[in-house]
Amino acid sequence: MAPSPNAVATTAGAVSELAVPDAAPGRFSVRVGDFSGPFDLLLSLISKHELDLNDISLSKVTDEFISYLRGLDSTADLDEATEFLVVAATLLDLKVAGLLPQGELVDTEGAALLEARDLLFARLLQYRAFKEASAWVGEKLRAESTRRARSVALEEKYRAQLPELRWTLSAADFAAIAELAFTPKELPTIALDHLHAPLVSVR
Repeated sequence: MAPSPNAVATTAGAVSELAVPDAAPGRFSVRVGDFSGPFDLLLSLISKHELDLNDISLSKVTDEFISYLRGLDSTADLDEATEFLVVAATLLDLKVAGLLPQGELVDTEGAALLEARDLLFARLLQYRAFKEASAWVGEKLRAESTRRARSVALEEKYRAQLPELRWTLSAADFAAIAELAFTPKELPTIALDHLHAPLVSVR
């Protein structure tokens, strides 16, 4: 399958909008060729065509990251390892697309390329959503860590002002709610049927 220049450029543009560099002290930095800096910045520069992807050795970058991880806590830096895998997979997809021969596409190949591009974009969107959600949860946990639960009973004069608690659910109702909550849910899948019309073979 040979990607067209326009499709590859569209993919790179979509990636550059998502791969916003966020350097932080102690984060993994890569040194390859003329580039030295955060790994996610490398993806952003390649997507904006400010660096040539063919000059980047992904195997060397991977070896450097493995060496970097060996010096860290194996449980505390799972988020950074996940981020590296997402960015490395994106770079690999872009590198493969750039190595394939250029040319005109038949409809089947064009649809397959568009589907691959949309899946890549959806994967980056999903990763960013989970990353932002985890940061929000972490911030809430840090904020709530300074709070302490009340360890003494409420005074009687205040307890008398509370409304009487009346149960409106039976044991069977609670059992039904528990069954619904603990029943394994089917994992969602990314569907692209609404983006591309199915192709019909005329052979």
